[in-house]
Amino acid sequence: MTTPIRNLQTSSQLLSELLEQPVRVLDSPTTGKVGELDAQDTYERTDPKTGKVVRAVLGDDLFGDLAFRQRVAQAARDLAASGASFSGCQENDSVNKDLWTLGYGGRMQVRKFLEAGKLGSPAVALKDIFEHGRRYGFECASAMMVLFHKAILDTVGDTIFDKMFTEPAYLKIFRWELKDNDYLELEQIEQGKSDLVPGSHYYYKNPDASAANSAFGGENVVYLGSENGQRMFYAHGVCGAKGTYLVSEDELIASLSSLRRMGATTAPFRDTFTYSIDAKRLAAKAQQLAA
Repeated sequence: MTTPIRNLQTSSQLLSELLEQPVRVLDSPTTGKVGELDAQDTYERTDPKTGKVVRAVLGDDLFGDLAFRQRVAQAARDLAASGASFSGCQENDSVNKDLWTLGYGGRMQVRKFLEAGKLGSPAVALKDIFEHGRRYGFECASAMMVLFHKAILDTVGDTIFDKMFTEPAYLKIFRWELKDNDYLELEQIEQGKSDLVPGSHYYYKNPDASAANSAFGGENVVYLGSENGQRMFYAHGVCGAKGTYLVSEDELIASLSSLRRMGATTAPFRDTFTYSIDAKRLAAKAQQLAA
């Protein structure tokens, strides 16, 4: 069962950033699901040429992209609240060993064989990170993989997710170095994009990080959208004013700057690549596996 999106105010905020103009998402209870974001819902905007308010139906493609990005952002907020910790070295890596194995350097893999002859479930194991986060510790790249896999799970549901990530091997998470073929099919990586897009992954470089803080030579983040005029991110390992890994861009830059070596001359900066998941390909994959 997929996770429904009921916060249409957040949908409006994210869609405004996606379309780069103020819009409002409106529920269409006569054609879609009441109180839930769906492809039949509409959005309204003001035509800059005429000044008139115009409406358009979301449609499958825009709905799919918006819904997935909103699920990424929600997964980030849920992970921030879970208590999952940052691990800058393998000695501090941790998982719930009832559901996961932990290999060298933080290589996490869902257990295939459980007690009493039961088979493991990637969906159950992934949700456990969010439900019992204090049992987990990993670095920021693995955190990004956790977030994107959780958004996939919330989009396709447990049954399809388990079909995707049990064969030929059970789900593995380790930075960007371990990726299932089903996951690779969904990736979108672009270079040279200057605008931030909610629900996408970015990387802030910190080339003058001190030797003692080498784990912060860069920080993987997910952009969550604007909040009270501040660009907000999930940055695993960087604590913000909220007391979690939800930080503003100013907090992110200030934190990374404080971890530089003496005499540092290069300020932290955002790299030019953008990483995301193709929601349209994900929908096609889910339909194929459901057949």
